[in-house]
Amino acid sequence: MRPWRHRGWRRRTGLLALGVLEGRAADEARAHVDGCARCAEERAALRQALELAALDPVRTAEPPLGMPALLARVNARLDAAAAARSPLAWRPAWLLPAGALAASLAVLLLLRPPHPPSTTRSTPAVVAPAQVAVPEDVLGRMERTVTRAQTARYLDEAQDLLLTVAAPRPCARQSRRVDMEQEAERSRELLARRALLVGTSGQDVASARPVLRDVEYVLREVASLPSCARERDLQAIQREVSRRNLLMKIDLMTRELKG
Repeated sequence: MRPWRHRGWRRRTGLLALGVLEGRAADEARAHVDGCARCAEERAALRQALELAALDPVRTAEPPLGMPALLARVNARLDAAAAARSPLAWRPAWLLPAGALAASLAVLLLLRPPHPPSTTRSTPAVVAPAQVAVPEDVLGRMERTVTRAQTARYLDEAQDLLLTVAAPRPCARQSRRVDMEQEAERSRELLARRALLVGTSGQDVASARPVLRDVEYVLREVASLPSCARERDLQAIQREVSRRNLLMKIDLMTRELKG
């Protein structure tokens, strides 16, 4: 298989290891991994990294300090680790870059909830901390996969919103007005999520940045509308969406991001 065609399968392999693929896409990814030694090795490495993070006792421990003090201590340690960062290609799991570790643990918290406590009494086992080095390129691929998946989901939801804006409801409180209360609130929620997306300034989603800028502009216009908006204000937004071919661009970009 040519390298440029294989890149799409590498992204799907990462999504498969994270457990976010469903249906036909998951079946196709499994079939490819079963016949591709390279992707099978990569999926095994990703699963190993996830399992190591799941074994971290800090994940379920109760902090003995108050939240402000704990946050200050974590920030101080992250600053110290960044200043003393070594250029070695291998790092222990607890010295990962903040972005990669945050993305990995966020996926773990969403996809691997802790098991409910057992009702039977048992002798607690003492587990020594696992000091297994994780390849830097594997962690980088994990972070890129999460970034692309989050960006694609954001664009999908923005496209759904713009489709509802194209078919507004009459406002029951004022004549010759359209009801934009739900759409304006949803636009504000999406804009808040856009600010929390990590990694969108890097090269992983560089091709999506023009579309993200256009989507952000239109969402701001929708968010500024009153609950009962004037039809001409809504029509101006619709013309802007059409002029930018925004719905088509979103569709093409989400397909690219999903591989």
